[in-house]
Amino acid sequence: MEAVCKAKEVHNRTCPWGGQATEVHLAFFDIERIGWEEGDVICGLAVVGDQSVATGMMRVTCDAEPDNLHEEEEEAEEVVDAVADRELVTTTPRD
Repeated sequence: MEAVCKAKEVHNRTCPWGGQATEVHLAFFDIERIGWEEGDVICGLAVVGDQSVATGMMRVTCDAEPDNLHEEEEEAEEVVDAVADRELVTTTPRD
């Protein structure tokens, strides 16, 4: 619970959109392991199960965050994956 409270404080101080934290996203496994349920309120944040959050991690979101932020991140990952499939060929300068 302490980690959620600290994450909320950090978010509220550093949010680029100037919003106040409203939700904490956790992996479903972590929610169950801790003994919480989706919808519980911890440090004023609603607990949300999120399959995109890795076990042991959390993501704090707010009411000022753009709705399509997560979609943009996924699109960026797809572009990186497409570029990463290319083979890197290195050459040495000739003297």
